[in-house]
Amino acid sequence: MRVTAVILLHSLVFALNAADKTLGDISKQLTCPLRMCTEVLKDIGALQEKLKATESRLQTQIEEIKSRPKVAFSAALGSSGLLGPLNKDSTLVYREVFINIGDAYNKDTGIFTAPVKGVYYISFFYHCGTKHRTELTLYRNGKLVAVTKHNSNESDFTRNGGNGLTLLLEKGDQVYIVLSSYTHIWDGKNMTTFSGFLINAM
Repeated sequence: MRVTAVILLHSLVFALNAADKTLGDISKQLTCPLRMCTEVLKDIGALQEKLKATESRLQTQIEEIKSRPKVAFSAALGSSGLLGPLNKDSTLVYREVFINIGDAYNKDTGIFTAPVKGVYYISFFYHCGTKHRTELTLYRNGKLVAVTKHNSNESDFTRNGGNGLTLLLEKGDQVYIVLSSYTHIWDGKNMTTFSGFLINAM
């Protein structure tokens, strides 16, 4: 009986040691995934903070873009047929307005007035016949800036011409197109136009 008890006792001790080892292995196996999960959660938290910061910056940029001044206009003479020759230089009034964002172009005077200081792109185009000379001049505050023209030639067909340039305008600067004396242009189907838009406010 004593021998049997000793054997049983040894068996029990062996079983307990084996169970303890198994529990230790299981504990190690569980500890590793838990540590990994903790690290993953930390990474997710950091990414969420970065995402919030990015969203905040993006929203600020969107609001900034929305608040920027918007200026653009485009107009044609709105007539059909020959204009000129006139005996003096004459400011052209483009009455057929296609777009006038910011209301900076005056269709009654033909003058564009810069509402803000900035870089603008201005263009003007014309259609003309051949028997008369054509000369259009872009003025800024009464000073000549650019010219486009066509010399008469009996053998020529009708002609199209124009010019365009980028200008730094101060707030209140006035830009307009002048038809030189004793020259002419032709308009029909919006062939003779005056356009401009704000590229960047300063």
